[in-house]
Amino acid sequence: MKRIRPALLFLLAIILFFCPASAIADKPMTLRIHCWEGYAKPYVSGFKEIISHKYGEDIDIKISNASDPSEFWELSRGMKVDIISPAHNIPKNRRWSFIDGGVALPVNLANIPNYKNLLDLLKNNDFVTKNGLIYGVPYTIGPYGLAYNADKVGDPGSWSVLFDSGARGKYTISKDYPDCNIYVSALILGATYSDIYDADKLLKKVRRPELQANLNTLASNAVSLWEGTANPDEFKNLYYTATWGYAVAQANLKGGNWKMAQPKEGTTMWADHWLITYAVKNDPFKKQLCEEWVNYCLSPEIQVGVIRNWGVSPVVTNIMDKITPEEAKTFRVGDNEYWKTLSFWQNQNARTTNFYKRFWEKAMLFSN
Repeated sequence: MKRIRPALLFLLAIILFFCPASAIADKPMTLRIHCWEGYAKPYVSGFKEIISHKYGEDIDIKISNASDPSEFWELSRGMKVDIISPAHNIPKNRRWSFIDGGVALPVNLANIPNYKNLLDLLKNNDFVTKNGLIYGVPYTIGPYGLAYNADKVGDPGSWSVLFDSGARGKYTISKDYPDCNIYVSALILGATYSDIYDADKLLKKVRRPELQANLNTLASNAVSLWEGTANPDEFKNLYYTATWGYAVAQANLKGGNWKMAQPKEGTTMWADHWLITYAVKNDPFKKQLCEEWVNYCLSPEIQVGVIRNWGVSPVVTNIMDKITPEEAKTFRVGDNEYWKTLSFWQNQNARTTNFYKRFWEKAMLFSN
């Protein structure tokens, strides 16, 4: 057997060192997406076809689902994911330095032409911008809303129905987003949107014992406290629920007749965004593919899917000819004026977070 010369061995070592294993094995590029369940999986095959046709590239997409917002930070910081879907108030949250710390990358809107179809209130939003750069693009929007069973009751028009003794055992609320329940308890007492995200401002508007009493009642009257999303299988026995909307859509698919109310006291809301992480910082083509994914998610096909597959509201205005009048009404499609009446969750200081945590812990002592 012929011996390999030392010079050839050295050259081979250099090639192996500088060439990624994926390139040597000719493996397809993999995009790693960590998102809320249902946000990506139904659309993978369509996206692959687009990339194959446009770039002549076969790609893999690895999807993992979030169960807690903190996962977005932990996985992104560890460079274990390329794209994530956090709510609007996470990128600048004091606990997670997505934007200030460079963990999220600014997007190139030239690669996201569908951005122009967004609701006006979602464009260049302060939650995801810095120094004129955009770090997050909206995907879905929705309230922590009051839903009602139209087969049992009429539109309540107020959160007050949940605090009535007759509602005991007839509704469910969130366990893992307790701040939303505190907002509801405060709004009922006359607090405004500008009050509810700061404990010091709130306590100038409402009395602490009354706020705690309201929250205790809200927790004790609930038949259950859901985590992640409400359980649609419970809905046949319920009159009301505080929910994102997904469970309402699922309950209706099972024969229910649930609708969303518009409480006179107001409603808080979220907008989930796509963020691209610094895991792709040194790979311009992979970052461009991530932006292609974001653009694809703003396409009419996917935004209609947001309604029909997930049961929440789309963020674009150009799909009216592709949905039913009932869908347009239920999900407030393209209704910029309606969404302006709701309040985006605001980031809170440490004092407010700790204050609200103690309030909820006390209320939980009264839960079933």
